[in-house]
Amino acid sequence: MREQITRGLPPLDDEYQGPAWWHLSRLAEIPHSAGMRRIALLGLVVHLVAIATGILNVTWDWNGIPVRVGSFEVPVTVYPPFILSLLTAVWLGPTWGLVPAYSANLAGALVSGMTPSTAVLFALAGALEVLIFWGAMVTLNINPDLRGRRDILRFLSVCLIAPTTASVAVLIFNTAHGLDPVAGQRIWRGWIVGDILQALLVVAPLLHFAGPSVRSWIARQFASPPRYEVTYTRAAIIAATTFALIAMLTFVGIFMLQDSLDIDPGLRTRSGELLLPRLREMQFYLFVLVAALTVTTGIFSTVLGRMGERQRSLSRRESLTGCFNRRAFYELFPREVERAHRLSHGVSLVFLDIDHFKRINDRHGHETGDRVLQQLAARLRASVRETDLLFRWGGEEFVVLLPHTEPDAATVLAERVRAAVEARPFLEDEAFRPVRVTVSVGTAGAADYPIDPDELLARADAACYRAKEAGRNRVEAAAA
Repeated sequence: MREQITRGLPPLDDEYQGPAWWHLSRLAEIPHSAGMRRIALLGLVVHLVAIATGILNVTWDWNGIPVRVGSFEVPVTVYPPFILSLLTAVWLGPTWGLVPAYSANLAGALVSGMTPSTAVLFALAGALEVLIFWGAMVTLNINPDLRGRRDILRFLSVCLIAPTTASVAVLIFNTAHGLDPVAGQRIWRGWIVGDILQALLVVAPLLHFAGPSVRSWIARQFASPPRYEVTYTRAAIIAATTFALIAMLTFVGIFMLQDSLDIDPGLRTRSGELLLPRLREMQFYLFVLVAALTVTTGIFSTVLGRMGERQRSLSRRESLTGCFNRRAFYELFPREVERAHRLSHGVSLVFLDIDHFKRINDRHGHETGDRVLQQLAARLRASVRETDLLFRWGGEEFVVLLPHTEPDAATVLAERVRAAVEARPFLEDEAFRPVRVTVSVGTAGAADYPIDPDELLARADAACYRAKEAGRNRVEAAAA
């Protein structure tokens, strides 16, 4: 029974299927981390190779290469920066992949002859495609190693959606280079088909076969654990930003295409109206439509994000006492460990078990037992610090997570908690018989990173068990 309790839930990496990631801000650790220096070197190499191959794509004309399949001829674009950026985003994080994607697109656009202002805008398409891929993998919980059929099918759907969506920017490319409709269609179809094939034939096999080894190596370079989930609010912001970029690229592409037609100002419609003012009126209405859709999407995304955060907060709480539950522990533990590591402090746990709680239920009834648990949770909250996190772990067991706290300090706090519980009876001001309650407490701490939550829990639980064996109503600390 106690072994089952100390193991808790499965590690988050096992139960969460989407990709993990680290913030680009980890580069600040380069001066004192050999692992981060290796990651920085890897990122620099990816960045430079992406830019070089992005330029080669233009200078060697890898766009819309005709490939014959049976009696059909299919245009295919070969664009290595897409492969490099997508793999980097999945294995390291979105920002790590967006930077080379944008830089490669910008370099290729400038080399192709685009004006700087147009190139800066067009380059957003590459970053947008990587962002859609990564965001969809997180949202759909696609395992980054593509382990099962479900992951493969979902990845296939993203392969069809992301390139097609981002390819709207080809309007800007075609117009900027004055391509005729036939050549423009070849470039457009080549972009979509090429990226779909690269994702399926290159990225997917690399994720499946090389992914586990690569991700393991990357994780060892970082001193702190990765993130696994995007908050609902941040996801809403990403969704609204993505839609705004798609809308902007579409609008600018159509506007440039219309301007490139070089229509005679005197040209009239069948009804005798001047054609150019009518087209400009259509441009204005298109702009208003795009702006309204962008604002509306932003508003609804924000509202849905806030609703999601509220629901997520409720799902983290245990209904009887209002304490965090076990699942919340595994979500919050990596965040607190990361903060403690940045402050160069340790992390500690307090594992608390009510003495003879079954006897309270048998003598006074389960309603009394529930009221005791509620009052105990309130007394614990009053005894710990504002930065400490309280979890109800089992029926009569509670865990307190103490961020940036050394083991000695955890023992002092645990003794304060034990004394506060023993100080006065429970239910003395209610319509129940007063109940005397004591607790046995175990503590454990760690300062060597990375820190395994289950190992720390097991040590604190074992110390609590020793406190019970030694007579109960006492504090025991785990061995260092």
